[in-house]
Amino acid sequence: MAEADKKSIDGAIERHLPGLRAFVRLRVGPELRAYESCSDLVQSVCRELVEDWPELSFDNDAALRSWLFTTALHKVQHLARDIHRDKRDVRRIVGGTVGAELAADYAALGTPSANAMTQEQVERLEAAFDRLTDDHREVITLARIASLPLLEVGARMGGRSQGAVTMLLGRALSALGRELGEPAA
Repeated sequence: MAEADKKSIDGAIERHLPGLRAFVRLRVGPELRAYESCSDLVQSVCRELVEDWPELSFDNDAALRSWLFTTALHKVQHLARDIHRDKRDVRRIVGGTVGAELAADYAALGTPSANAMTQEQVERLEAAFDRLTDDHREVITLARIASLPLLEVGARMGGRSQGAVTMLLGRALSALGRELGEPAA
């Protein structure tokens, strides 16, 4: 692999790693979070990027970001299917601990003060996120964590218009705020 390619891959991973970690952590939900290390899933996505880099072609950074988050979502979906197919009781399995780096990963959901979240705040956010509807979780992770354009979010969510996605995102963020006990804006 050429040195320029290695720098390009390293830069891509470095730019998108925090958001990718947050996206995976929120998309796996509490049961899968207890079963599988989110870091392992993220590492698997990054490994796949490195392995497939010579065959991949991205017109821009948004296309790369879309590939990363789509690949991560597929890995989460496959894990969920495998666990439920095997009828494993994921509630009985003790998972890993939440890393301090998650606070920085979740900064996209809030204000700059979110960078100072503690372990307790991360757990509180994840618990509130888990109580949201599937559509609310999906629109927040795609629009805010993955930073996909609203048109692409709409396409991924069954062909919704940009206006519908905007309204859904507003409702989802309000619901998340309510779950967190924040006063209404």
